[in-house]
Amino acid sequence: MNHTSFKSSWGRLALLLLLFLAFQSLVAQSLQVRIKALPGIISVEKLEQNGFFSEAYVVNVKQPIDHMHPDKGSFSQRVFVSHLAYDRPVVFITEGYGGGYAASSRHLNELCPLLKANQLFVEHRYFGKSIPEVVDWADLTVENAAADQHHVVELFKSIYNQKWVSTGISKGGETALYHRTLYPDDVAVTVPYVAPLNFAVEEQRHPHFIEKEVATKKERKMVKEFQMEVLKRKDQLMPLFEKLCKEKKYQFKAPVREIYDYSVLEFSFSFWQWGHSVKEIPLLTSTDKEIFDYFQKVSSCSYFDIESGKANMPFFVQAHRQLGYYAYNPKPFKKVIETKDMRGYIEKLFLEKAQVFPHDPSMSKLNDEYLKSSATNVLLIYGGIDPWSASAATGGKNPGVVKFVQPGGSHKTRISTMPEPMKQQAIDTLNEWLK
Repeated sequence: MNHTSFKSSWGRLALLLLLFLAFQSLVAQSLQVRIKALPGIISVEKLEQNGFFSEAYVVNVKQPIDHMHPDKGSFSQRVFVSHLAYDRPVVFITEGYGGGYAASSRHLNELCPLLKANQLFVEHRYFGKSIPEVVDWADLTVENAAADQHHVVELFKSIYNQKWVSTGISKGGETALYHRTLYPDDVAVTVPYVAPLNFAVEEQRHPHFIEKEVATKKERKMVKEFQMEVLKRKDQLMPLFEKLCKEKKYQFKAPVREIYDYSVLEFSFSFWQWGHSVKEIPLLTSTDKEIFDYFQKVSSCSYFDIESGKANMPFFVQAHRQLGYYAYNPKPFKKVIETKDMRGYIEKLFLEKAQVFPHDPSMSKLNDEYLKSSATNVLLIYGGIDPWSASAATGGKNPGVVKFVQPGGSHKTRISTMPEPMKQQAIDTLNEWLK
């Protein structure tokens, strides 16, 4: 090749590179412009992407405070859009809480690389930055939240017209199920992770599971014996408990000795939920400090702190009103526990009067009926030792609902944590549904 030919080839390569970069810039600009052109978009701000996606944005969407009564005003709901390609599916994440973590370039839902999909994440109303200026707790309902998500789907389907897969973890999984029940045609597939479906404010299935079903009889016994030891040493450990509360400036809606008892009952739920091993449990002959430190490591009394609980206040409003929660059962400890009756604890420990509504399980029942009858392409994922599996959703005999329970899996159970044959079966099922 002579010098002139070399220069000519290099010039063509340089031109192609410039055209490629210009095209990339145009594509990025066109997506931002397309989002801004959607009706009711308040703002669009570019975010750092993580390498899997080509671009990412935080979008504020105008939503009615009450979808049945739009005259009540509106609020701004955060939506995070991470773009891979227009001709790929969308993983639609229905977060059940605040979604600030989705702004991180590290956030990547496991379904996106599995399905080579775009990611669209919706922060739940009344959490994070998706809160009306004037909060009326009456408008925090399953129906309004599902309508929020439906509106987002309607907006962004004008940009992404391939198949949509809704998903969420824990309360986010519940949120995905309720959205799918009320708007079954919004998405093609739903993948709720560790999502409970409760039918009472204080479900009895969870304490029964902890006392009779989780893990092995020997392991259940070891957890219970540790709880008994913490209760027997209450007077000895109370100075440590009170000192901790004072240092951390914890404030409670009940006497501190009651909070101690609630923390002991919370211990077993937390222990199994987060997959602790009985090998961690200190010997019952351990020092007061060793016993106390492990007690608080697994079941921190910060859970009951008024200030700490403010961020999750909307959750307790929903739990008491529609979603349900778990009961505490002090009866197995009746010989050593001071607090004999723990009924009504959500209202007592977490809520103000204006936040208390009569419990209505009708949406949970509707969800249950939908899963067992007409639901299609729903993949339920649970952990075998997770207490939330006690109130797991089920499709019954409906072949459109497939359920995986990871043996020994906790609330951290994901497709990536499953044993290989189960993992592959889950992936194959998703790919078949998306054909």
